[in-house]
Order: sequence, then C-alpha cells, then structure tokens
Amino acid sequence: MNRFILLRRREKGQSFIESTFVMLAFFALLFGVIDCGQMLVAHEALVERARAAVRWGVVHPWDGTGEQIANLILYNQITEPAAGEGFLGLTRDNIRVDHQPASANRPDDEMLSVAVVNYRYHFISPWMAKALVSPRPVMISAPMAYRVTARN
Repeated sequence: MNRFILLRRREKGQSFIESTFVMLAFFALLFGVIDCGQMLVAHEALVERARAAVRWGVVHPWDGTGEQIANLILYNQITEPAAGEGFLGLTRDNIRVDHQPASANRPDDEMLSVAVVNYRYHFISPWMAKALVSPRPVMISAPMAYRVTARN
C-alpha cells in the first residue's frame, strides 16, 4: 500500500512539472501575439499620422522648414506645446520633411515627402525587452496643390 502512495506522489510531481512547461510555452506564444499586434497598431498609427500631416501640408503654403508638418505628426497640432511628449515616444529626430520645389518649366512638379525613421517599437515580452528599431521608414509623398499665380 505504501508503494502505491509513493507512485501517486511521483505522478503528481511529474504532472505539475509538465503543466509548468506547457504554460510557459503558452504564455510565450500569447505575449508574442500581443507584441505583434501592438507593433502593427503602432505602425498603422504612424502611417495615418504621416498621411494626415502630408494632406495638411499640400494645401497650405510651405513655411520653409517643415516644422508645422513635423508638429502635426508629433503633437497633432501645428504648434509645439510647452510640455509634452511626442506621439508614441517620437522625437523631432524621427521626422524627416522634404520639399521639392517646382521648376519654372514644370510648376506642377512641387512635391512634399514625409518620413518617420528609426522608430523604436517597445515590447512587453521579457525576451524582447530591448526595443526593436524599425528598419523600414514610414514614407508618404504627395504633389503640392497647384497654385495659379496672378499675371500682370
């Protein structure tokens, strides 16, 4: 009878260890799925912010610096607030605004390009504790609104 009780105790310990391994694998996969979803949502949010800033920039006159467009991406307003952090932890160094002026021959070639570069994704998974730097920038380009100048 004692031998039977000892065998049952060993089986309980074995079941506990096996279920621990299964739960570790399950939670690793669960956190991986959550991290991938979080990364996709952050990327799409950056794309939408860049699109909105380019849409705003193509219908407003170019200010020569692109600060207003960068502020739209960072703070969702054209002026920089007195205090506050950029959207998803972005800084001004992460935003590239490029304006290609029109030539005399082709006044409709004026372009505005915005890129979000070196964005660091932050994960909740313990094995991905270091931030992953996105190798591909978010890039949006659009032609500027055609402006007819008055002739004398």
